[in-house]
Amino acid sequence: MKKTLLFTLLICFSLSVFSQITVIPQINYTVQYVSSDNTNHPIAHAFDEDPATWWALYNANGYSLPGIVEVDLGVSFDVTGFSYLPNPANSTEKALTYEIYLSDDGVNWGVMDAAGTFEWIDESDVSVKEVYFGAVTTKYVQVKYLTNTNTGQNIHTGELVLYQNDGAATGQENQIITFDPIPFKGTTSPDFDVIATSNSGLPVTFEIVSGPATVNGNTISLTGTPGIVEVKALQVGDSNYYPSEQLQSFEVLDLSTYYPEVNTRLTEDFPIEMESLKSFPIYLNASIEIQDGLIEIQQVDVEVDGQTFTAEEEEGFYYYLWTPESYGAHEVLIHTTATNGNITTITRNIEVTSDITSQTVASLQDVIIEFGGDNSRWYYGTYTLPQFVGAYNNLNASLEVECPNIPGGCDDWDRWAHIDVKAPDGNWIQLIRYITPYGVGCNHELDVTDYSSLLQGEIEFRVFIDTWGTGGWQLTLDLEYNQGTPEYDYSGVVEVWDGSYSFGNPADLQPVETYNTELSILVESSHLRVSNTGHGWGSNNSANAAEFFNATHYIDINGNEEYTQNLWNTCNPNPDGCTGQQGTWYYNRAGWCPGAIAPPDLFDLTSYTGSSIDLDYRFHPTYQDFCHPNNPDCVSGSTCADCNDGYNPVYYVDAHIINKSDNPIVYGNILGTEVVNNDIVYDISVYPNPSNGVFSINTKNLEGNTRLSIHTIEGKQVKVFYFKSSEELNNYNFNLRGLSSGIYFLNIENAKGSGTKKIILD
Repeated sequence: MKKTLLFTLLICFSLSVFSQITVIPQINYTVQYVSSDNTNHPIAHAFDEDPATWWALYNANGYSLPGIVEVDLGVSFDVTGFSYLPNPANSTEKALTYEIYLSDDGVNWGVMDAAGTFEWIDESDVSVKEVYFGAVTTKYVQVKYLTNTNTGQNIHTGELVLYQNDGAATGQENQIITFDPIPFKGTTSPDFDVIATSNSGLPVTFEIVSGPATVNGNTISLTGTPGIVEVKALQVGDSNYYPSEQLQSFEVLDLSTYYPEVNTRLTEDFPIEMESLKSFPIYLNASIEIQDGLIEIQQVDVEVDGQTFTAEEEEGFYYYLWTPESYGAHEVLIHTTATNGNITTITRNIEVTSDITSQTVASLQDVIIEFGGDNSRWYYGTYTLPQFVGAYNNLNASLEVECPNIPGGCDDWDRWAHIDVKAPDGNWIQLIRYITPYGVGCNHELDVTDYSSLLQGEIEFRVFIDTWGTGGWQLTLDLEYNQGTPEYDYSGVVEVWDGSYSFGNPADLQPVETYNTELSILVESSHLRVSNTGHGWGSNNSANAAEFFNATHYIDINGNEEYTQNLWNTCNPNPDGCTGQQGTWYYNRAGWCPGAIAPPDLFDLTSYTGSSIDLDYRFHPTYQDFCHPNNPDCVSGSTCADCNDGYNPVYYVDAHIINKSDNPIVYGNILGTEVVNNDIVYDISVYPNPSNGVFSINTKNLEGNTRLSIHTIEGKQVKVFYFKSSEELNNYNFNLRGLSSGIYFLNIENAKGSGTKKIILD
């Protein structure tokens, strides 16, 4: 279970100095300032003694935090605290952190008298929260809400009540303790220091209120058992300052109970198909669900038929480039080790074959996208697909779109849609850009050979349709793998752009960011694949852009115009043969047509291999939306119907670089065949040898993460160590005094090679 930070921030004051605390009647209050008010829920509702009414920050112009209210008490009181009651009928819109200021004149507020965080048990908690501080004689009180419990939502106040001390104020000032947060700890975590300071400058001491820990000065020691520790930071005060304390809690976890989570795209459902034995990338994802770096993934190993190799780590994933030694059955075990020593292992029994035939494989099957339904605009599903190297020269996607058996049937409108696949690093890569037809179902096809590297093994698909409740869609996606020798064995996808960009915005006429990349010299073929569709139109933007505007865009490379894209599609006849539609399907559009897959445009980049390039996608340079709210000369009802309509032109731009090579490619990166030979023999020196169990190792030129294992003469593994460099290994002091005397073998392995050495323990 994933842990969330358990942390409390609370300003406290010893109530023993008070003789009696009473409510300052709300009838005496006058609000002299409020940062934002609401016509239906005004500030007066916070002081009307009726919890069924509330003050809300939002007004017609919105609001920003902090939310502030300043109260004139009419006469001076010895103010000593307040209580906050949220809206009992809306538990999600509550204040979280606060500050309190007191003033004699309502103008000069000085330093704060209290600050902290309201402690809500859970989201449903709507109980009264009380805060107390040292009594100060004052006539004005300012309450600030700094944050809310749900970012972006409002803050409601059912009642805000101020308290007085019936005994005289002492003339002392309140002091505020700042207590640095304490993150999670493990039962075996070393001693650590805590830090807290007071704005008075007086020294702060610490106490353990409860939990498995002790404190000496500001150093906390854990007792070795799990639990929640509550720590008090205390300043006892002096003649000038009231005493103050602050509590904070942190959780101590039993780290031995946490195990890595690991998954792989490698599937047993399909063999690995290759005409000759070649390198095949095994993709892995490993994580451990704990925060603050208490436990991390230390190593991922791939064991094939008893031989263990260390997987390489990339941003967001691991991989091992496996070259099968033979056709037939192979056992693949994936071992993931965490820094707490726990290991998770998954097994795949894999068949490698040269028997290759064309096949059609199902993915989405009658998936219904219905606003408010099980798949409300989005659908996610995991499927297994063939896995191969150099086995298929063409992949074709067949998309069947039907009217579902739901109220409303097919959506009446043309909706923007896309189908994506998840890459090894978790990034979603668009496979198909689609615009639904008006109220009917149709069939579509698209060549997706460019994405053959991603359409392998166990992968996750997702679908988005921008539908809003006027019916829905039923989708089936089949993938045809056509046997044949491709021009290159390997291909990879690199995402360039994926987002929406305003078109003709006077404040930013060229919003698509420059993309810099280096095309490896080992790339043998490369092209840019761009999907762009224009949306937004009408009297509230210029020239019916972007949907009905015939635009010409440009691809610039290193600042030079290299390619031209005329983004205009003929829709009658429908390019996908989708007939019988309603609506205006027959009008030409910017890069798409209702009831059709939006065809990508391809631009060759092969001539740039071996160099670094800057890619720019430059929109139609002469277009400007004069009805855009950023146009200072736009006048609603005069130059344009409505300058603030908001339906301004936009392009959805998605672009990928497709690299191809006979050198292995791992998710877009060309590796080169020397990376996968795994034939380096590491020379290992051990001294002293024989040894009493304490020894050092010396080796040179380790490349990548390295696994060192200790084996008995019978081959049993008894110890494992992990290193990231020769220097790290050479500086490590081994201590195997716990092992019995005898002969043992050291084995070093990583993605580049291996080495062994015999050692004798006396």
